[in-house]
Amino acid sequence: MKMVTASKAAAYLALLRAVASNVPLKERLFYDPYAKLFLPPHLKLVEWLSRVTFLNRIISWYIDQRWTGALTSCVARNRLIDVMTTNLVKDEGINQVIIFGAGYDCRVHRLKMKERVMFVEIDDPVKQEAKLAILENSPLKPVIHVDSISVDFHKQRLEDVLPGLFHNTHYKTMFIWEGVTNYFTAPIADKIFQYFKSFLPGTFIIFTYVDEKVLSNPELFVGAANVTKLLQSNNEFWNFGIDPAKISEFLAGYNMKLIYDEGADAYREIYFGKERAAKMKGYEYYRVAMAVVQ
Repeated sequence: MKMVTASKAAAYLALLRAVASNVPLKERLFYDPYAKLFLPPHLKLVEWLSRVTFLNRIISWYIDQRWTGALTSCVARNRLIDVMTTNLVKDEGINQVIIFGAGYDCRVHRLKMKERVMFVEIDDPVKQEAKLAILENSPLKPVIHVDSISVDFHKQRLEDVLPGLFHNTHYKTMFIWEGVTNYFTAPIADKIFQYFKSFLPGTFIIFTYVDEKVLSNPELFVGAANVTKLLQSNNEFWNFGIDPAKISEFLAGYNMKLIYDEGADAYREIYFGKERAAKMKGYEYYRVAMAVVQ
């Protein structure tokens, strides 16, 4: 099973969600029935094998050997962001959820929220077109409507492509930006944060980022040097990170207040428990943050 990198990241993350969805029910943190739809043939075989419990454990072990911490980090952060999303909709009256770089994740459909919410997915044209075609031809057709908008983040201004309707005052908005920031350059990340800043106070942003030290000194983190080599072997790179010690200051520059910021060691402990999480290594540099526009 060959590990995939940035250009194939969406399919790889779909595999992680599919494998996690096949663990025994009592161990399962979420269930994503759509994930397997987006896998290429060789990964479909892996998913099929992972339906057998002892093979699932072997596959999970193998992934962890090649991409240390990726699976447990992905599973725990998906659960964390699911919980954050449902809580914000319920407790803060969020009625517009905009997902940047949705990839092949189908969070909108698998959460099955009962509240009336406008859902929007924004992604690059090629990936989005492929996703929509797969869902259209799948027996698992989603029942929740999602507005899909394609954007070339490298060439287009968000203000020129995304409807001004999103800014209507009757919307209370939250953004989800998961698993993407590290693949952008700093200028593109800045452009997107500036776009978030343009929304009304009370707008929430949930996003992931990597500790900037992993970009220049991957040896500081368990397994990060191997991840870097796998990326470079495919001419792929992580380009953008933030210093966790300066995240509040960074967000203040966009008129945002930090609400939550933790690495994989912390959010794994929440969902796997202290004892199991203590044995999980890797991806400590991969962080989940939540902020609100002031």
